[in-house]
Amino acid sequence: MKTNYLIPALLIGASLQSIAQGPPLGPPPSPVAMTLDRDHDHEISKREIKNAARQLLRLDQDKDGTISAEELKPEPPRHERRKDDDQNPPPAPPPSELLKALDTDDSGDLSAAEIEAASESLAALDRNDDGTISSEEGGMVRPDNGGGEGPPGGGEGPPGGGPPPGGPRH
Repeated sequence: MKTNYLIPALLIGASLQSIAQGPPLGPPPSPVAMTLDRDHDHEISKREIKNAARQLLRLDQDKDGTISAEELKPEPPRHERRKDDDQNPPPAPPPSELLKALDTDDSGDLSAAEIEAASESLAALDRNDDGTISSEEGGMVRPDNGGGEGPPGGGEGPPGGGPPPGGPRH
């Protein structure tokens, strides 16, 4: 008889845990990062850099050859969407490192020339010259740290790195 209660108890526990976690924190992912990172490994590979211009054009919703600031805005998370979003849209998040590298004239839009030069612009972000843009180099949001930018795995850690004062915690 006791096993009959085990399955419902486990299901209730799993449900409560998902409710307690609540909606994901942090800004929504950048459409530029989502579009360029085709394999969703949180890096922009050599191949993804090479194909950047073609992939960026997927964001050009009105097919005018440029990507407007409006087309670059991330979709609000589902839990934040409201009926009045069209009248009072939330403010746009600050531009990502990827967008800053691509938007060479700081206009907030990507012109046809900026899109065409995307591979070269992105290559400048590869600070360690390994041919890829890591999540750190590109300032990309990592899902394993609560959605915001920062060190992989989340948390801030002590200043200067290393273990916390008093040694590592287990």
